[in-house]
Amino acid sequence: MFGFFKLILLAIIGIVIAGSVFFYNIFNNDTISKNDIVNGFGEFLQDTSTNGLTKDNKLEGKREYGIDEYVGTYTAYYNNKTKEETIFGGTVLDRKNGNTIKLKIKVEKQSGNIEIISNEGTESEVLINDTGEIEKTVDVKEKSYYLKVKVTDFTGNAQIVAE
Repeated sequence: MFGFFKLILLAIIGIVIAGSVFFYNIFNNDTISKNDIVNGFGEFLQDTSTNGLTKDNKLEGKREYGIDEYVGTYTAYYNNKTKEETIFGGTVLDRKNGNTIKLKIKVEKQSGNIEIISNEGTESEVLINDTGEIEKTVDVKEKSYYLKVKVTDFTGNAQIVAE
């Protein structure tokens, strides 16, 4: 929850900065286009929105990012753990590296409960809630996207590939 409020605060700071630049240019007779403002704000969001991700030293498993924080690999063995981890994601208007992400997820459950959750904007979808495999493509354009692992007294393996 704290990460969400931090994200809101960063968005407000970004708006203030964009507004300051806009008014500075107006008063100095410089021109600035709408696209310059939108692109600048989009880059600001993408660069700062990953603060909601679980830090590497707090993860149960090992995460390796790909070209950005939206993609990579995550492999974990949970031994009777209860926790929630945000593995990949962020908030973006138009992702520099493409707006679709292909997920390949495999879970081998021994006991307990696990949910692999895709949060896309205001929608949440449980991708896996037991042993199984799934492949899914998600669109991250103009919204927040986070991939989470939530375990309760869970023992087993989880493997996630996001490309």
